[in-house]
Amino acid sequence: MKKDMNKIGVLILIGIFAIFYVITTQLLDRRNLSKELPKTDDVVVDQVNNYDNEKNIVRNLYDNIKILYDVVNNKFIVSQEDTINIGNIIYKKITNFDEIMDPLFTDNGIRKYVSDLNNYFAYTEEGYYLAGNLVNYQTYYFRGDSTNIYILDSSDNEINAIIYEKWTTGNKNTLATIKVVMKEGKWLVDDISLLSTE
Repeated sequence: MKKDMNKIGVLILIGIFAIFYVITTQLLDRRNLSKELPKTDDVVVDQVNNYDNEKNIVRNLYDNIKILYDVVNNKFIVSQEDTINIGNIIYKKITNFDEIMDPLFTDNGIRKYVSDLNNYFAYTEEGYYLAGNLVNYQTYYFRGDSTNIYILDSSDNEINAIIYEKWTTGNKNTLATIKVVMKEGKWLVDDISLLSTE
């Protein structure tokens, strides 16, 4: 009796495997092997935008403006005769302000720059003045030996990015956002917001 049960079990298993074999063979035979697969050359690959062009635009402007933030009196020429006094500080008229700022900043960018560094500047209807009797004009903003620029987004007339300037020999790393806009055919800095200067 036990031997008969074993034989029946083996026959059932063989039957199941035979049915499985017949069904799978028929399904495989029905496959459409004539379907053409695209050639690898024809496959469209989405390219990741690495923003190289935008980084170069931001970097070129940044290379010109970082000294204006780091050492405030580096590029400005002041008049020794045209001065104003505010408190204990003597401010001297900057004679080349437009010449330095206009190729780099929009009007909004200039206002933001002066606002961020308001300890150094005064403004009258006659123009901008620079504090003339300060001991130190160094902010250490954007001073470093490793610059990283990360593009956040860009369009035909605006680029938004992050600048991280690392100074390995000091402790004044600078993190800032920068907005660059196209104005009259030129890229200009419209805003820099200092996020961290330590």
